[in-house]
Amino acid sequence: MRALFALVVAVSFAASAQSKDNKPAAPPPSSGWNTPQTVPSASGKMPAPAAATPAAPAPKADEALPLPMAGAEQPQLDLSLLKDTSLCVFPFVKESAAGSSDKKYLEAIQKTFFEVAKDSPLLKDAVLLGDSTTHCEPHDAACVSSVGKMARCQNVLVGSSAAKGNGFVLSVRIFEVGKQRVLPNSEVEQVLETDRQSDVQAWAEGQACRALQVKCAGRIYVDADRRDMTIYIDNRLAPRSFKNPEAIAVEPGVHAVRVAVGQRTSLEKKVAVRRGGFSETVFARQTEKGGLPLTLASDLHGGRPDPSVDVKEGKWTRPVGYTLMGAAALALGVGIFQGQHSKSLVSDAEANYSRNGVYLASDISNLNSAKSAATIANVLIVSSVVLAAAGGVLAFAF
Repeated sequence: MRALFALVVAVSFAASAQSKDNKPAAPPPSSGWNTPQTVPSASGKMPAPAAATPAAPAPKADEALPLPMAGAEQPQLDLSLLKDTSLCVFPFVKESAAGSSDKKYLEAIQKTFFEVAKDSPLLKDAVLLGDSTTHCEPHDAACVSSVGKMARCQNVLVGSSAAKGNGFVLSVRIFEVGKQRVLPNSEVEQVLETDRQSDVQAWAEGQACRALQVKCAGRIYVDADRRDMTIYIDNRLAPRSFKNPEAIAVEPGVHAVRVAVGQRTSLEKKVAVRRGGFSETVFARQTEKGGLPLTLASDLHGGRPDPSVDVKEGKWTRPVGYTLMGAAALALGVGIFQGQHSKSLVSDAEANYSRNGVYLASDISNLNSAKSAATIANVLIVSSVVLAAAGGVLAFAF
C-alpha cells in the first residue's frame, strides 16, 4: 500500500525544482531558528567579510538591518545538515477544522515557504510538492520521509497550523529523509490570534528566512506625532528618526507595537510584515486625559486621527474643595447630633424639676452637659457653613 502511495506521489511531482547556485551569504538571524555559525561555501572556503559601505539615505526594505526579535534564544540548528541539499516543501497542513482551509489559502502558505527556500544560499535546490502528499500527517516522519525520498530530496519542510483556545498554533519542522526524523532544533511554533492569510504568510517567511539564512527584512510604519513618544516593537525599544511615519526595519512576521510617554503606555497592536514589504500604518496619538490609543490605517478608512493634545492636569483646588465640602457635611452632622443631645438633657432636667420641685445633683450635671453640647453644636454648625463655602469656592470658582 505504501509503495502504491509513493508511486502516486512521484507522478504528482510537477517539475518545480529550482536551482540556486552562487547565492550571497546572509547575516545570521537573531531568534527563532538561531544560526550564528558561518557556513562554508561549496568550494570549502570561508566567505570573505563584506566591505564596509557608507549608510544610504534611504535603504530598501530588504537591505535594512532588522530590529532583533524578542524572546529567549532558541537552540541552534545545525546548518551543515542543510548545506548543498535538496529541500522539498510539503503542502501546508491544517490539523483542525477551525479557521481558513481553502485550497488557495493552503497553496499560498506553501509557496511562501518555497519562495524563501529558492533564495537560500544553503540549499542546492528546492522542490514544491504536489497536493497528493497531503495524506501524510505533519508529524509522521516515516510518511513524510518516504515522500521526500521519492522526490529525491534530502530534507522536507512541513508547516502546519492547529486551533488552540482563542488562537492558532503555527508550527514548522524539517525532516531528514535518510534517518526519517525531525532535524534537531528545527521545529518552532508560534501562537497567533487569527489565521488570516497575510499573518500566516508573514510568519512563514520569518521562520523560513531564519532557518535557511535568507536575508529578509520589512518595515513597520508608525505615525507617532510627539517627540516624547517612545516606540516598542515586541517589547524592544525601536530607534526613532522623528520622521512621520517612522519606518522601522524588522524581520518578517507578526509583530506587537506599542508606544509610551514617560510611565504611561498604550495597549499593543499586532501588525503583519512581509519580506521586502511594510505593515499598514499604526497611528499613535495622545488624548487630553493622557491616553495613548493606537489605530490601524485600515480602521480609519482612508482618514487620519486627530493630532495629539497636551495632557490637561487636574487643578489641586478641585480635590481640596471636595475635601472641604466633605468635612463640612461631617461637621454639620455632628453638630446636629450634639444639638439634639443638648435638648434631650435639658428636657430630662426640666421634667425632674417639675416632678420634684427642685433640681437634683444629677439634673445639674445634665444641665452642664447640655450647655457644653449646645456650645459644641453651635461651633460645628458655624464651622460647617464656613467649610462648605470655602470648598465650593475652591471646587467650582477656580
